Amino acid sequence: WLRPRLKDSRKAMGQETMAGEQQTSSLSGGWLQYLDRSFQVSARGSNLQTEIRSGFISWMTMSYILVVNPVILGGADLENPVPAAQIMTATAISAAIGSLAVGILADAPLGLMPGMGLNAYFAFGICHAFEVSFGQAMSCCFVSGAMLLALALMGFCNWIVAKVLSDHLKKAITVAIGIFQALIGFQAMGLVVPSPDTLITIGNMSLSNGHLNLALAGFVLISAMLVNKVHGALILGMMAMSLCAWCTELSPPPSGVFSWPDFGGAFLIDFSAWTPGGPKFIGMLVGTVVMLFVALFDLAGVQFGLMGIAKLLKDGEVPRSKSIFSSAALGTMSGALLGTSPVIIANESSAGIVEGARTGLSACVVSFLFVVSAFMSPLLSSIPRVATSVPLVLIGAFMMAPCSGVDWDNLRAAIPSFLTITVVPFTYSIHNGIIAGILMDAFFAITGTVLKEAPVVSGAEPLLSSMSASPVSPVSSRMRTPHSVMAFGASEAVVREKAQQLLAELWRCQGAASTQEEMRLAMALESYLQLPSALEYF
Repeated sequence: WLRPRLKDSRKAMGQETMAGEQQTSSLSGGWLQYLDRSFQVSARGSNLQTEIRSGFISWMTMSYILVVNPVILGGADLENPVPAAQIMTATAISAAIGSLAVGILADAPLGLMPGMGLNAYFAFGICHAFEVSFGQAMSCCFVSGAMLLALALMGFCNWIVAKVLSDHLKKAITVAIGIFQALIGFQAMGLVVPSPDTLITIGNMSLSNGHLNLALAGFVLISAMLVNKVHGALILGMMAMSLCAWCTELSPPPSGVFSWPDFGGAFLIDFSAWTPGGPKFIGMLVGTVVMLFVALFDLAGVQFGLMGIAKLLKDGEVPRSKSIFSSAALGTMSGALLGTSPVIIANESSAGIVEGARTGLSACVVSFLFVVSAFMSPLLSSIPRVATSVPLVLIGAFMMAPCSGVDWDNLRAAIPSFLTITVVPFTYSIHNGIIAGILMDAFFAITGTVLKEAPVVSGAEPLLSSMSASPVSPVSSRMRTPHSVMAFGASEAVVREKAQQLLAELWRCQGAASTQEEMRLAMALESYLQLPSALEYF
């Protein structure tokens, strides 16, 4: 009597357990499917694991800003310096807000954070130059963010970018950012150091330089994993380098993990200097306008470059560009209220893109990790800079591909592109290079209109090969470089070869249908080929 009842009871319990597991699996699967559909993960050829991993990598390469930004902004107001813990909290939360906004609104794999360069301009170009307080300078950040948001919502940002940035400049900006990141990485590795004679030189390559040796070992390790297509190569390499640095005492290990965030720097913003006619009013206007346009051109160039690497451009344009500008504006305004400098797209987002990030889900992961990092200042401050330096260098290699898309034979496109690529790393500023390229492009557009020069046309004949009318030198046939062609014109050997080919074609096609013009052309070519070559005189 008891056995059948126990058997039925166990059977019912098993069915209930299976039903519960199926319900849990259904809920989990439904949630994952919702994320996949919302961020178009599968549609863009990615998966949830890749997006989460790449978001973690982006955050790890960006996390240095939590340590660097307080150092720069902490010296902005010498009379009333803001504590580093407060700036670190503001930096983390503003980066989280900006990254979350760009992930949800633009569905773009971009991480946002307070920008290097803009933080230095805030400290030295506004606070020190115009002798304003930290809170008064923050009002410039807030107003510039509000103006950027207004321009983005009205569509003027896209209009400015379309009118100002040509196709070859967009490609050059991507290459310039890659070289700039590589330079930053080389400096952090210790491979490139300052020199009083040559500005920079190679670092100490001796075996006693453990910092550089660890960086070079990490470079070789991560490079080998990338070449062999090991998933998570960047994060694995960074973790291995961090552990080695802690174990060998090259970098102090973390003293703790968690601490409460400090919001003491919030709402220090001060608009008292905006009184028209006041002694600081002009300084406020200048600082605001400079930060606005620097952020605008920086955002325009970086978003095109990074979205190009991710292969997410549509007809050569950035999709949802208005939302990307708006997200940066929201991050800047919130950052000003919290107590940090303007928020822009982090170049280091390329680390996550290279790892496979293709959707805004990775940006949301970055946002979540920045929120967590506000509670993890002891651990984050102990991550050695060398651990994030090697990925920056290697990512530069991935950003060189657009260089082939610039028509280097057309000087109308080559010179502005060259200026952009070189000025960015040499002046340590992305916006300086962008502005230099834009100004040179504008100069050529004006002079081209005045002198009736032909505009840049994609697929046009190379400029250098059209110089056959310039004097011929025998040296050019031996030195086939752009410089020799520009100086001496086309090679005589090439001209004779073309003449022989044309003559052979004329004789082949000659017959009853031949015209007198063709006969005269053939006789002229024969006479030309019978002349002694200039090379015979040497």
